[in-house]
Amino acid sequence: MSNSKYIDLISMLGTIFLLATSITASSSMAGSVECVTVLDFESENELQHLAYQCHTWFEIDNRYATSGSRSLRVELYPPAQYPGLRFKDLKRQWKGIKQVRLDIYNPDSADIFLIFRIDDRPDNPPYSDRVNYSFILRPGLNKVVLDLASLKTSGTGRHLDIEKINKFMFFVSHPQKPLTIFVDNIRLCKER
Repeated sequence: MSNSKYIDLISMLGTIFLLATSITASSSMAGSVECVTVLDFESENELQHLAYQCHTWFEIDNRYATSGSRSLRVELYPPAQYPGLRFKDLKRQWKGIKQVRLDIYNPDSADIFLIFRIDDRPDNPPYSDRVNYSFILRPGLNKVVLDLASLKTSGTGRHLDIEKINKFMFFVSHPQKPLTIFVDNIRLCKER
């Protein structure tokens, strides 16, 4: 290879490197989000933001924390058809929110099929007019990110009216055995 071709190749590789670096830097700055932790379960007082449901037990636990030193242990029991966790008092916090992020630890060796339900209509809308988003919890730590702008209702395909969210919950459908998960570091995120 002649020296001029060698110099051209090095120059081209340098240009590609600089271009790749600038793309990485601009994409990391564009679309960045600022998150506010709404629940991290460091205090028993945070339990008041959860609604009790039959066949679901929850309490503060010292295991599998991702923020601070505590998490929320959630136990889901049959014969309930849809045991899960429903959050209260989040109605006024959704303005400008783009994502919900939460950490869920699955201590089981098998996957758990989790369903997130989000309502933006009052009075318990039908299945077709609410978001029902499925997520597979793999064994170990799962970093869940719900992009609210991309979520649509199950039947009508309507986008959520994010500022009118009045119910946020997750559950399992018809569990065959008791299941335990650990939830922590629930954040609401806005674009900067």
